[in-house]
Amino acid sequence: MTHDEYESLSTKKLKKLIKRTNATLSELQEEMEKRKLDNQHSEIDHLEDHMEEVEHGFTNFMAFLKDVLKEKK
Repeated sequence: MTHDEYESLSTKKLKKLIKRTNATLSELQEEMEKRKLDNQHSEIDHLEDHMEEVEHGFTNFMAFLKDVLKEKK
């Protein structure tokens, strides 16, 4: 709606529009919070996979480091 259209609304209609807009905003905020929580749950569900990847990378790094130290001797 344009500014002129808002000016033409009655106070009662404007209040109703504000109420509806606030309700929609609340629903959108709830949906955003739900998605955020769902994402956190998904990350937690995959935490073990992430930890295994880190462990594998660390193991490879340690093997590399041992090889480097052997070559320095």
